[in-house]
Amino acid sequence: MAKRKRRTRRKKTPQETLSKILAGFVGLLCLGSFLISWYNQYGGPPDWGHLMEGLDIARTGVAEVPGDVLKNGTSVHFIDVGQADSTLILSGGVSCLVDAGDLDSAADLTAYLDMLDIQSIDYLVMTHPHADHIGSMDDILEDYPVGQVLLPDFELGPTPTSNIFNKVLTLIDEKQIPTQTMTQGASWTVGQGALQVVSGGVETDNYNNLSPVLKFTSPSLSLVLSGDGETEVEQAALASGGDLSADLFQAGHHGSSTSNSLAFLQAIHPSVMVISCGLDNSYGHPHAETLENAAAVGAQVFRTDQQGSIAVYRDGEGQLQVWTEKAA
Repeated sequence: MAKRKRRTRRKKTPQETLSKILAGFVGLLCLGSFLISWYNQYGGPPDWGHLMEGLDIARTGVAEVPGDVLKNGTSVHFIDVGQADSTLILSGGVSCLVDAGDLDSAADLTAYLDMLDIQSIDYLVMTHPHADHIGSMDDILEDYPVGQVLLPDFELGPTPTSNIFNKVLTLIDEKQIPTQTMTQGASWTVGQGALQVVSGGVETDNYNNLSPVLKFTSPSLSLVLSGDGETEVEQAALASGGDLSADLFQAGHHGSSTSNSLAFLQAIHPSVMVISCGLDNSYGHPHAETLENAAAVGAQVFRTDQQGSIAVYRDGEGQLQVWTEKAA
């Protein structure tokens, strides 16, 4: 497997180095104080869990997902990138990253991928060219070997002209990465499963509606996601006659009421719906209508603004498991 190329880091100044040494010293004093307090109270040293809790250090939680699931099984990771989107599908050692957050998401996104020891991206999917979905896609292309890029059908709308979009296309071209347009019926093998285009975007001047409706299906887990596709995209998917039923649904357009229609959710009938949105965002996402529709179909809702990154998989007994970075 090709190794991930890492960017050259700038050299630290003496002042920065001294500051880190002082911060480390203060941290050691706090740790020592905690250990002495614990020993005096309980008569023995704390275990690692108590140490983490006592120091108020958040668990990364990635280790909570069984290692065999991460390496050989199937899991879906909804990465917390604020009011943006990035979803990772892992199956049989193959990785598929759908969207890549906004311009400020690179550090959080790559940190999560590093925790999972992701060395390369087999499929990089662009649902549509808005900055909150492709803002850090250039960082992914720079930092990881990418096998193939899947693009929406740009013939359905005006050609995007943003600088970030042009940079992404330039990098794809420079690195000679194969691309393919996501048109209805197209499909790609992803480890033990397949990613299928249930329906493509619709003819539009609204880039949200370039988003295709995608379904990932594997023996243990299924997922439907639709980028920021709005009602018109959902209606096209319903009219396509394709099977939309799935265990998981990533709410369209960050939980907006312009997406996530009741008819669409009824066709998917997910056990779990995940909403990727930012805490106290100015759009009011998720909207009340979306939450009402989720309740109407009996879907359990998880939100990255409240619970951080979210991972879903099935355990050894076939039960659907949801790991969240933090409690709601």
